[in-house]
Amino acid sequence: MPKLIPETDFSDQLRRPSTNKAAAKKFLAKCPKPYVLDGVDLPDTYRFVCNKKGKQIRLINRVNINDPRIVYAVNIQLSDKKIAQQSCSQVMVWSDPLEEELTIGLPKKVFNSLLDEHIIMISDDEQTDDGKRFWERRIVQAIREPHHVYYYDSHQLGSSLIDIVSAEEFLDKYEPMGWGKDDKHKGKMFIISKRKL
Repeated sequence: MPKLIPETDFSDQLRRPSTNKAAAKKFLAKCPKPYVLDGVDLPDTYRFVCNKKGKQIRLINRVNINDPRIVYAVNIQLSDKKIAQQSCSQVMVWSDPLEEELTIGLPKKVFNSLLDEHIIMISDDEQTDDGKRFWERRIVQAIREPHHVYYYDSHQLGSSLIDIVSAEEFLDKYEPMGWGKDDKHKGKMFIISKRKL
């Protein structure tokens, strides 16, 4: 699974109000389209939008129309190269610490919506400690659903998808070998699928 990395540049940029507002204005200037997330009620001054290709999703606070702020951001990547089947990966996720009451549980809801839409979600190849914790929770949730959870090491010749059947097996065996600080972990991944692969 992913190589563990320190704090990212995008997180630092979005955390600072001045650069966050500049990023929000730049995103809105490209005329994004509405993004629908079922089951999420937002205050009137907030809206979900995505870029025209649907691969960058933002929750924007427009309480001050001249000074919008990004409250939540996620970028997704669609690919059929990782496991020879169409899948989705979140390659950036960020939530505003100033909006904790609004964003609690939101990353999980977006992830579940993306899983419903794309059927297969694959971990990205680099994650912060927060990203690792998020994926640990999604894996345990998926096992309990029950969805299908797999471990795959693309660096091992002839490697195949390994079915993870319990949260205990994941935590005891696959979590310790899935994440690490060297580049070989970029080829290790976890897969959550709504159908058997």
